[in-house]
Amino acid sequence: MNRGQNQGSRVLKRAWLALCACVCIASLGGVAPATTGAQPATVQPQRAWENYFGVAILPSGRVVVVGDKGVIMTTGDQGQTWTRQQRQRGGKYYDLYSVAFTSDGARGWVVGDNGTIFRSDDGGMTWSEQKAPPGAEAALLKVAVADAQRACASGEHGVLLCTSDGGANWNLQKFQDFGFFDIAFSDANNVWAVGEFGTLLHTGDGGKSWQVRSGGDRMGKSDPYFGIVFGGGGNGLAVGLTGNALETNDGGKTWKAGALAIANRSYYTVAAVPERSGEFYAAGENGVAALITGGKASQVESGTSNAISAVAFSPRFAMSVGLLGTLLRSEDGGQHWQRLNTGGQALQTGAR
Repeated sequence: MNRGQNQGSRVLKRAWLALCACVCIASLGGVAPATTGAQPATVQPQRAWENYFGVAILPSGRVVVVGDKGVIMTTGDQGQTWTRQQRQRGGKYYDLYSVAFTSDGARGWVVGDNGTIFRSDDGGMTWSEQKAPPGAEAALLKVAVADAQRACASGEHGVLLCTSDGGANWNLQKFQDFGFFDIAFSDANNVWAVGEFGTLLHTGDGGKSWQVRSGGDRMGKSDPYFGIVFGGGGNGLAVGLTGNALETNDGGKTWKAGALAIANRSYYTVAAVPERSGEFYAAGENGVAALITGGKASQVESGTSNAISAVAFSPRFAMSVGLLGTLLRSEDGGQHWQRLNTGGQALQTGAR
């Protein structure tokens, strides 16, 4: 087992799947009701034992966070108070790893362990289960959304899922047995997935076929990529183990390898900074964080030493989440961050 496989698998198991307690990482067709809803309103202490893996910010400013054991939390006041619920599937609470919405915030998807898929049609307040196809019972680690009908997800064991009918049906493709940690649309027709062995895949036909653009060799020594994102102007960035990176400025036609390491730490997530063309924010291992422009990384204080698993930006503010109860907010484009679950900002549960 080479370094990319070994360390990539370790981060997958410890950070994304959180299997140990240490800090590392339009129609309703085919939809079945999910169980359990929001809990009664109470004030609860900082939940330092809980891990959060995904975050999305809607145009309204509503934030949706997902994490351990079916947890879905929403806030309408930038993290001062939260509505909290846990979703079951088949009588079990599965960890949820990613959440994404359409550009208008009306429809969104959550994915997680054992092929778990939920869809919301009301901005993340209620969720209904969707069925993954046979053979997709792996952990689904990321979901990306193009519009109300088109979405794709990636995960363990080579699983790549795409839908063109709002999730009524999902097309399953598998690439070897690789873990794919992130997936992103560069436009409505082109999707990219990154994962183990420095692998970058592309599809231009809605996920029916995938082509290798980088890596893809199990016998190679390439390290894994954990995150990928596209911003405006055709700019895109993939980040991974110990700061390894791939950059494009032509929408993915060509990619250039780069090194964005800070203290040899790994990036687990990356996002485009709104209204700053070509600028990205990446974060990950031990709270490492950087603003990236023109292939150069400038370190910023993330506000935590815990692993950061996901980040989302809006024109007004940004949110990042991670292991051991990490919830952070920035109001200046990612330059400074404030913890949300300390002191008077204790989480609340109940309907909003």
